Amino acid sequence: MSVQEHIFIHSPSAPEEVAEQLSAAMGMRLFTGRKGGIFVSRQARVGAPEKEVGGEVAQNYLADTLASPAEQSLLDGYEILWDFGYAGRDRDIQLEEARLAFGELVSTALWPTALVAGLDTLIAAWDPVLGLTWFPPDTTPDADSRKLWSGYFGRLTIPPSS
Repeated sequence: MSVQEHIFIHSPSAPEEVAEQLSAAMGMRLFTGRKGGIFVSRQARVGAPEKEVGGEVAQNYLADTLASPAEQSLLDGYEILWDFGYAGRDRDIQLEEARLAFGELVSTALWPTALVAGLDTLIAAWDPVLGLTWFPPDTTPDADSRKLWSGYFGRLTIPPSS
Protein backbone atom coordinates (compact mmCIF):
# COMPACT_ATOMS: atom_id res chain seq x y z
CA MET A 1 0.00 0.00 0.00
CA SER A 2 1.25 3.44 -0.89
CA VAL A 3 1.23 6.37 1.51
CA GLN A 4 -0.03 8.61 -1.28
CA GLU A 5 -3.17 8.73 -3.35
CA HIS A 6 -2.86 8.52 -7.13
CA ILE A 7 -4.71 10.12 -10.00
CA PHE A 8 -4.25 8.22 -13.25
CA ILE A 9 -4.68 10.12 -16.51
CA HIS A 10 -5.24 8.75 -20.02
CA SER A 11 -3.33 11.09 -22.31
CA PRO A 12 -0.81 10.61 -25.12
CA SER A 13 0.92 13.85 -24.06
CA ALA A 14 4.22 13.97 -22.20
CA PRO A 15 4.00 14.39 -18.41
CA GLU A 16 5.33 17.95 -18.73
CA GLU A 17 2.46 18.89 -21.05
CA VAL A 18 -0.12 17.22 -18.81
CA ALA A 19 1.30 19.04 -15.77
CA GLU A 20 1.11 22.37 -17.60
CA GLN A 21 -2.54 21.73 -18.49
CA LEU A 22 -3.34 20.61 -14.93
CA SER A 23 -1.71 23.73 -13.55
CA ALA A 24 -3.58 26.06 -15.89
CA ALA A 25 -6.98 24.35 -15.60
CA MET A 26 -6.91 23.92 -11.83
CA GLY A 27 -5.05 27.06 -10.76
CA MET A 28 -2.12 25.13 -9.36
CA ARG A 29 1.57 25.92 -9.11
CA LEU A 30 3.83 24.12 -11.60
CA PHE A 31 7.47 23.55 -10.73
CA THR A 32 10.43 21.27 -11.33
CA GLY A 33 11.85 19.35 -8.38
CA ARG A 34 15.51 19.02 -7.45
CA LYS A 35 15.83 15.74 -9.36
CA GLY A 36 14.03 17.06 -12.44
CA GLY A 37 10.53 15.76 -11.68
CA ILE A 38 7.52 17.86 -12.69
CA PHE A 39 5.21 18.83 -9.82
CA VAL A 40 1.79 20.47 -9.53
CA SER A 41 0.57 21.75 -6.17
CA ARG A 42 -1.58 24.27 -4.30
CA GLN A 43 -2.58 25.22 -0.79
CA ALA A 44 -4.73 22.70 1.04
CA ARG A 45 -8.46 23.40 1.14
CA VAL A 46 -9.54 20.89 3.77
CA GLY A 47 -6.46 20.72 5.96
CA ALA A 48 -4.27 23.50 7.22
CA PRO A 49 -4.17 26.19 4.49
CA GLU A 50 -0.44 26.70 5.02
CA LYS A 51 0.15 23.10 3.88
CA GLU A 52 0.50 22.08 0.23
CA VAL A 53 -1.29 19.32 -1.67
CA GLY A 54 -0.37 17.79 -5.00
CA GLY A 55 2.67 15.99 -6.26
CA GLU A 56 4.70 14.67 -9.13
CA VAL A 57 3.21 14.14 -12.60
CA ALA A 58 5.08 11.36 -14.43
CA GLN A 59 4.81 8.49 -16.87
CA ASN A 60 2.78 5.69 -15.32
CA TYR A 61 5.66 3.48 -14.25
CA LEU A 62 3.17 1.16 -12.53
CA ALA A 63 1.53 0.02 -15.77
CA ASP A 64 2.26 -3.55 -16.78
CA THR A 65 1.95 -3.49 -20.55
CA LEU A 66 2.83 -7.20 -20.72
CA ALA A 67 0.12 -8.38 -18.30
CA SER A 68 -2.12 -11.11 -19.62
CA PRO A 69 -5.81 -10.18 -19.96
CA ALA A 70 -6.55 -12.22 -16.84
CA GLU A 71 -3.99 -10.24 -14.83
CA GLN A 72 -4.60 -6.74 -16.19
CA SER A 73 -5.25 -3.94 -13.78
CA LEU A 74 -7.28 -0.84 -14.61
CA LEU A 75 -4.08 1.09 -13.94
CA ASP A 76 -2.38 -0.55 -16.93
CA GLY A 77 -4.48 1.56 -19.29
CA TYR A 78 -3.35 4.99 -18.13
CA GLU A 79 -0.19 6.68 -19.43
CA ILE A 80 0.20 9.37 -16.76
CA LEU A 81 0.41 9.07 -12.99
CA TRP A 82 -0.11 12.01 -10.61
CA ASP A 83 1.19 11.09 -7.15
CA PHE A 84 -0.97 13.06 -4.76
CA GLY A 85 0.00 13.89 -1.20
CA TYR A 86 -0.70 16.29 1.65
CA ALA A 87 2.22 17.98 3.40
CA GLY A 88 0.36 17.79 6.72
CA ARG A 89 0.82 14.00 6.78
CA ASP A 90 -2.82 13.28 7.70
CA ARG A 91 -4.13 10.43 5.56
CA ASP A 92 -7.82 11.35 5.96
CA ILE A 93 -7.20 14.95 4.88
CA GLN A 94 -4.97 13.73 2.05
CA LEU A 95 -7.71 11.49 0.68
CA GLU A 96 -10.30 14.27 0.94
CA GLU A 97 -7.93 16.66 -0.86
CA ALA A 98 -7.34 14.03 -3.56
CA ARG A 99 -11.11 13.63 -3.97
CA LEU A 100 -11.46 17.41 -4.37
CA ALA A 101 -8.66 17.58 -6.95
CA PHE A 102 -10.10 14.59 -8.81
CA GLY A 103 -13.53 16.28 -8.91
CA GLU A 104 -11.97 19.45 -10.28
CA LEU A 105 -10.05 17.48 -12.89
CA VAL A 106 -13.22 15.65 -13.94
CA SER A 107 -15.04 18.99 -14.30
CA THR A 108 -12.38 20.14 -16.80
CA ALA A 109 -13.16 17.12 -19.01
CA LEU A 110 -9.54 17.11 -20.21
CA TRP A 111 -8.83 13.37 -20.02
CA PRO A 112 -10.26 10.07 -18.81
CA THR A 113 -9.03 9.67 -15.25
CA ALA A 114 -9.16 7.41 -12.19
CA LEU A 115 -8.60 8.04 -8.48
CA VAL A 116 -6.91 5.31 -6.46
CA ALA A 117 -6.22 5.41 -2.71
CA GLY A 118 -2.91 3.89 -1.71
CA LEU A 119 -2.73 1.86 -4.95
CA ASP A 120 -5.14 -0.73 -3.58
CA THR A 121 -8.59 0.93 -3.51
CA LEU A 122 -10.26 2.25 -6.65
CA ILE A 123 -12.28 5.26 -5.53
CA ALA A 124 -13.64 6.65 -8.81
CA ALA A 125 -13.19 6.83 -12.58
CA TRP A 126 -14.38 9.25 -15.24
CA ASP A 127 -14.66 8.98 -19.00
CA PRO A 128 -16.49 11.39 -21.36
CA VAL A 129 -18.79 8.61 -22.60
CA LEU A 130 -19.26 6.55 -19.45
CA GLY A 131 -19.36 9.50 -17.09
CA LEU A 132 -18.32 9.41 -13.43
CA THR A 133 -18.51 6.33 -11.23
CA TRP A 134 -17.79 6.30 -7.50
CA PHE A 135 -16.98 2.68 -6.77
CA PRO A 136 -18.19 0.72 -3.74
CA PRO A 137 -15.79 0.40 -0.78
CA ASP A 138 -13.13 -2.28 -1.20
CA THR A 139 -13.14 -2.08 -5.01
CA THR A 140 -9.63 -2.67 -6.28
CA PRO A 141 -8.07 -1.63 -9.58
CA ASP A 142 -6.98 -5.27 -9.96
CA ALA A 143 -8.52 -8.19 -11.80
CA ASP A 144 -10.65 -9.29 -8.83
CA SER A 145 -12.86 -6.19 -9.31
CA ARG A 146 -12.77 -6.24 -13.13
CA LYS A 147 -16.56 -6.51 -13.50
CA LEU A 148 -16.90 -3.10 -11.81
CA TRP A 149 -14.31 -1.20 -13.91
CA SER A 150 -14.05 -3.16 -17.17
CA GLY A 151 -16.06 -0.57 -19.13
CA TYR A 152 -13.51 2.10 -18.27
CA PHE A 153 -10.59 -0.13 -19.23
CA GLY A 154 -12.21 -0.90 -22.58
CA ARG A 155 -12.55 2.82 -23.29
CA LEU A 156 -8.83 3.37 -22.56
CA THR A 157 -7.89 1.48 -25.70
CA ILE A 158 -9.54 4.28 -27.69
CA PRO A 159 -7.13 7.23 -28.05
CA PRO A 160 -8.28 10.29 -26.09
CA SER A 161 -9.34 13.33 -28.10
CA SER A 162 -6.74 15.87 -27.02
